Amino acid sequence: MASKLLLLTLLLLHLSTTAFSIGVNYGTLGDNLPPPSQVVNFLKTQTIIDAVKIFDVNPEMIKAFANSGISLIVTLPNGDIPTITKPRAARRWIQQNIKPFHPATNIRYISVGTEVLHWGDVAQKSNLVAAMRTLHHALVVEGIKGIKVSTPHSLGIMLTSDPPSQGRFRPEVTPTLTSLLRFLRETSSPLMVNPYPYFGWNPQNENYALFRQTLVDPITKKTYTNMFDGMMDSIYSAAKALGFPDVNILVGETG
Repeated sequence: MASKLLLLTLLLLHLSTTAFSIGVNYGTLGDNLPPPSQVVNFLKTQTIIDAVKIFDVNPEMIKAFANSGISLIVTLPNGDIPTITKPRAARRWIQQNIKPFHPATNIRYISVGTEVLHWGDVAQKSNLVAAMRTLHHALVVEGIKGIKVSTPHSLGIMLTSDPPSQGRFRPEVTPTLTSLLRFLRETSSPLMVNPYPYFGWNPQNENYALFRQTLVDPITKKTYTNMFDGMMDSIYSAAKALGFPDVNILVGETG
């Protein structure tokens, strides 16, 4: 059942010194899927998963996680980003999609779009940070605390990632990421990324990708036992190069 209704990718490896969670992305592209209540019961009784991301704001799904002890990421679609820059629209979105369920459902993050800087159109990219700020303000105005606003990025934002200490963002996305990181710092929200070693694979680095080879960063002398760790440190290095070493990093997907 799990393989049919869940995209079994790691989720929410919160890279801080205090805590972490491991979860899944809950996908609904399939046939004969169990109802959300059955999914939640399965997660609670048959797994140690304590965090889930959904790709929309399906009310039946959100309600099913009420009082479950599982935290939730909900997603605002890419196409709604330009509209959410308007304060009235942002408040209405919060009133309709968050307020009826919180805090019974532990909605921990709102994901504004999915890999917008990779897949989004010009309007979505240019309005991304403004939409995040407006949505955050709407949460404050509505008196909702404890929910952070972020947005996940593919590693297409990276110009270089090898060695990890020299990780840098692409010049064309750096202005947006600088504004984004400033917002994340101001709101104590994480930088959400989707690092896939699968997409970084080639025949020469296969052993490194599969935990069978170690590599040493020639600058820091740090030893890496796998590609995933190297990818994460390259993202950290890129954020640090822009002056944001204090913004936590959150893994939204991997595989």
